Amino acid sequence: MEKPKRYPSYDVWDQHTEWDAHTRKVVGARRMPAIANQFFTKPESLLLQTVVGVLVNDHRLEVLTYVVEHLDNTTASNIGESQRKVGIPPKKEFYRSGLKGIDAESHAAYGTDFVALKLDQQEAVLQRVANGGIQNLEAWKDFAPADFFKRLLHDTVSAYYSHPLVWSDIGYGGPAYPRGYVRVEKGLTDPWEAKTNDES
Repeated sequence: MEKPKRYPSYDVWDQHTEWDAHTRKVVGARRMPAIANQFFTKPESLLLQTVVGVLVNDHRLEVLTYVVEHLDNTTASNIGESQRKVGIPPKKEFYRSGLKGIDAESHAAYGTDFVALKLDQQEAVLQRVANGGIQNLEAWKDFAPADFFKRLLHDTVSAYYSHPLVWSDIGYGGPAYPRGYVRVEKGLTDPWEAKTNDES
């Protein structure tokens, strides 16, 4: 069942002509993510897309494809990590092992791959990974499953809330530069900002 929208007629992309060329290019690329991955294999990519959909409770393909593309790009990148908890492997190894751990837990609990589970079963597997109540200890012998869950959730949410469809959902007007805000007093909004059902 589709969730009711707070800003049903708002599409932030309608504002793109107000943005500078660089911003239009960056945000526009998020609307058309690449299918091919640099780091994740096809099965890993499908598993990651399924996990991400459960985490954000959003199953729109264009959004999930972008989130997976973003995670793939950042994982494939050779740019170093700013900080990492003691005992946590480098990001490439962390992601690959963590995804294997999720599938291993799925097999331990339900005897099949995570992508083949029903939604409530997928949620149960991810809850066990998040809370450490896993059945397959061997798959998580190198680091705590909760550490992987926290990292995956952080990276997923960061990417998810940078997609323009999600901006439209929450009524975010996108970058204000160079247009800027005029009506900055409390309770006032500029004409181009999102309107709720009651205001439209």
